[in-house]
Amino acid sequence: MLSGAFADDPVMNWAFGSTKPVETLFREMISGCYLRHGFAHIVDGAAATLWLPCGQAPKVNFIRELRIAGSILAGGGIGAVRRSLSLADAVERSHPETPHYYLFAVGVAPDRQGRGLGRRIIAEGLAQADRHGAPAYLENSRARNTPLYESLGFCVRGDIPMPEGAPPLLPMWRDRRGPMR
Repeated sequence: MLSGAFADDPVMNWAFGSTKPVETLFREMISGCYLRHGFAHIVDGAAATLWLPCGQAPKVNFIRELRIAGSILAGGGIGAVRRSLSLADAVERSHPETPHYYLFAVGVAPDRQGRGLGRRIIAEGLAQADRHGAPAYLENSRARNTPLYESLGFCVRGDIPMPEGAPPLLPMWRDRRGPMR
């Protein structure tokens, strides 16, 4: 479901050179990171999010990294591998050091977009962050989604210095709400 929602993602398409590696990326990140150290929400089989709580890094083991890299190489060649590595470096360097809940991905099936599912599913993760008194962070690859994220309390926070030729990626931060832990 997420790979379908990200089929037209400008940053992933720039980095990978094709949509082929997206499914492998999500499969490896979900099973190797988000379901082990974080959590996912699914609504009506049409929307999903992947979150990491405070203190968890969005990393997978070496074997999973190789699977992702192999898929990128097969789908877009060595140039795609280079772009992906430079993108990963830019995102990692810009990731906030302040402990936070990290929204890695939110996706809504293309035929179900515009019906409030994205808002509903993001709110579930934000409720968990609020219960722990934690801020939240995401990288927004589509400017059209900025108003949705802002309506949920996120603000654009600076910029991510992207590799040459890459589309913009907006870092967005939501201050902590709710009880302190």
